[in-house]
This record gives sequence, C-alpha cells and structure tokens, in this order.
Amino acid sequence: MSRGPATVRDRFATSARHYGAPLAIYALSRVVTTVFILVAAPGRTVRMEKLVGYHSTVPARLPADYGSVVTSWDGQWYWDIVLHGYPSTVVDTSGHAVQSSLAFFPLYPALVKAVMAVTGLGFEVAAPTLSLVLGAAAVLVVFRLLEVTVDRGRALACTALLCCFPATAVLQSAYTESLGLLLVATTLLLLVRRRYLWCLVPVVLLGLTRNITVVLAPVVALHWLVAVRQQRRDDSQAPAPVQHGRLALLVVACVAATAEWPLLAGLLTGDARAYFRTLAVWPGYTQSPLHPPWLSAAGGLGVGGWVGVAVLVLAFAALLGGRTQRAWGPELWGWTVVYPAYIFLASGVTSSLIRYLMLAFPFGLVLMPPATTAADRRSRLWVVGVFCVLELVGQYVWVDQFLVFSGPEGGFGYP
Repeated sequence: MSRGPATVRDRFATSARHYGAPLAIYALSRVVTTVFILVAAPGRTVRMEKLVGYHSTVPARLPADYGSVVTSWDGQWYWDIVLHGYPSTVVDTSGHAVQSSLAFFPLYPALVKAVMAVTGLGFEVAAPTLSLVLGAAAVLVVFRLLEVTVDRGRALACTALLCCFPATAVLQSAYTESLGLLLVATTLLLLVRRRYLWCLVPVVLLGLTRNITVVLAPVVALHWLVAVRQQRRDDSQAPAPVQHGRLALLVVACVAATAEWPLLAGLLTGDARAYFRTLAVWPGYTQSPLHPPWLSAAGGLGVGGWVGVAVLVLAFAALLGGRTQRAWGPELWGWTVVYPAYIFLASGVTSSLIRYLMLAFPFGLVLMPPATTAADRRSRLWVVGVFCVLELVGQYVWVDQFLVFSGPEGGFGYP
C-alpha cells in the first residue's frame, strides 16, 4: 500500500532534480532583471500620457515604480481589454481608422481576467505574475525540447542564453511573449515526438495569442519531408509509418489559425477588415511580405544599403547552413531559419524587433558545436558565459532605454 505514494515522491524528486537547474537559471535571471527595472525606474520623469501615440488605461504613478513599468506600453492595452472588453468599431467619428485594442489578441487578457477573478488581485499584480509563471513553464518546455533534440549540456547553455536575452524583461511584464514562447516550444516538442493531433491544441491557442502560426507551417512541412526520406532510406529503422493525413491537417491548421483573430474581430465589429485597418495605424505595419520595409529602407541608403542586406543574408545562411546546424533536427533548425525570415518580411523597422527575436531561441546553439572532450566543454562554457554577460549588459540598456520611458529627451524607442 505504501509503494504508490513512495513512487509519486520518487518521481517528484527525480523531476525536481532534472528540471531544477533550468528553473534556477530562470529564477536568478528574473532577480537580475527586477534589479535592472528598479534601478532604471526613477529615470521616468515625464508622464507617458503625454507621449504621442501612447495609450493610457491607468495613469502611471510618479515617481515610477516596478508595477508601473511592467504594465506600461502594450500592457496598457491589455489592461483596457480586461476592464472594458473590445470596442465595436475601429474608426473615429470622422470615419478614419484609429489605434484600437482589436490589434491585440484575446487569449492573454482572458487568462489575466480569469486569474483576477479567482484570486481577487488587480491587473497590476495578476498580469505580471501570470507572465512570470508562464515564462517559467516556457523555459522548462524549451529546455526539454533542446534536451531531446541535442543534449542536456547544450540545452542548459541555450536556456541560459535565452534567460539573459536583452528583451526578457517582457517575461515578467504584461506582454504575450511568455505565453507565445510556451505555445511555440510546446508545438515543436509535440512535433518532435510525433504527437500531431496534440499539436493542434497549442497551434489553435497560439492563433489567439500572436500572429505567427503561419511560421509553423513550413516547419511542419520540413518535418514531414524528413520523415518521408527517413522511411524511404531505411524502412526497418523508421520509428513509425509517416502519418500523412495528420501532418496535412496540421499544416492546414497552422495556416488557418492565422485567420482566427482577424475573423473574430470582424464578427465583433461587423467590419471584415477591422483587425487589419487598426493594425495599419501602427508604425511599421507591413501591408505585404512581398514589399518588406527593410528592403525599402535599404533602397533608401543606395548601394551601401543593398550591400548591407546582402551581407546580413549571407551571414545568416553561413551561420545556419552547416551540417552541424542541420543536425539539430528539422523542427529546431526549421524554426530558427523560418521565424527570423518571417520577422524580416512581415515587420517594420522598429525597436520591437529585439523583443520579437527572443522567440528564435534555438539560435543560441550556433555558439555550441557538439563537445567531444572535457576541453571542448570548458571552452563552450566560457563562450556561453561571455555571451550571457554581454546579453545582460544589453538587457540593462534595453530596460533603461526602451522599457522604462525617460521622456522625449531620453530613450531610443518603445519595447
């Protein structure tokens, strides 16, 4: 009779030991980020309500404190959704499209509202805390994904690089990055394990969180192609017959999920293009990936701009085109190639790009070729340590100059 509870305790202890390291990395990094925010917060000397284009649901306190910082910027829009729901129109009295909360996807504010209802906490506590918890879950799933595709050592190192990334303050702010990272990593892990029907769950949820599900379609297609080639090469060693129907359904779902929120926004407003009309008011909006603003910016710089783009593309191809990188597997490698390309094609030249690129978390593996000797492992540890320090320096700059608004006379942009 006592073997059951003992077995449960043993499994819990084993899991705690196994996942304790990545969780400790995440916890320590959040302490450092919190210190950065507290140190930088007094720099906010001008009310953000006076910043052109800034939406304020609840006026910021002065002097600025931690709660004001982690619920600023996009957090104010999510606060508005929690308090007032979505509007019934995206145009003003003169018929012109305006910035609206319909540009922000509904799953995260719905979860925040549920937490507030259950706990009785206000948005200023519930939203950042939810992001923090979701971030911890995301880091654990990322670690597990990396562990099953490469190895534990590189998984821990890549997790550390992710936790030190300059924009990771949003993992404890009223932003959707924590939820988005969790859903992307979960989808990739389920894809690696060939749980194709289960993949549909995070894909559908991701479609209500961020407009990036379409990026997963070519990743699934690459996984499908590799599975077919493996089966044709050696039928006896193939792990299982290729499930063509389920993979086809998953590809279609990844594309279709992109339309979830635009369709719902159309139903809420009676305007089929409501989501895109309000999105177009924001700076950096891209009407077509066939005309990315990056290329327009490069063209404006003349020959030097085009040379710069060519160098960046060639460097990207060189970093990810080798056999060592392709050995990560079609899921990690595919996501690391396709997601930054999508950001390049679909995003404007804005300071938010740093935050967007956080989801390209497997890119850190570029710094970590397989280590065959103890000397290789020590060398890799030093390289990762140096890059973590550099990232933390960048993180302080990002918090100080982007996340914490310091008025028109200071700061580079918005996060």
